[in-house]
Amino acid sequence: MPSQWETFVDTLIAGGKQIAKDELKILISLSKEDANDFIRSQGEKLERYLDLLAAGQITKEEFELLVKDLKDLTEMRALELQVAAKASAQRLVAGVTKLIIEGLLKLV
Repeated sequence: MPSQWETFVDTLIAGGKQIAKDELKILISLSKEDANDFIRSQGEKLERYLDLLAAGQITKEEFELLVKDLKDLTEMRALELQVAAKASAQRLVAGVTKLIIEGLLKLV
């Protein structure tokens, strides 16, 4: 059964944007399953922020600030991480930038 944020995203992103929706789900899933505790924590935060937005508990502007903070913190932490974790952190940052900041926020 899809989570609240997945249902929310499904209603926002349709048709030609199908790939972005699937990419977002994969990004969060991979982040939450990552071997690095920090990356897993960031994936869980991202999912929680999406749930709050979907439930109307935060505004688009609050969501955007939270996601940008998550992105910035992940970028800073990536500099300290080992090679494998660094790649995961960079993938998360790229995904947040492309799928949420440049994509989802334009639709909300």
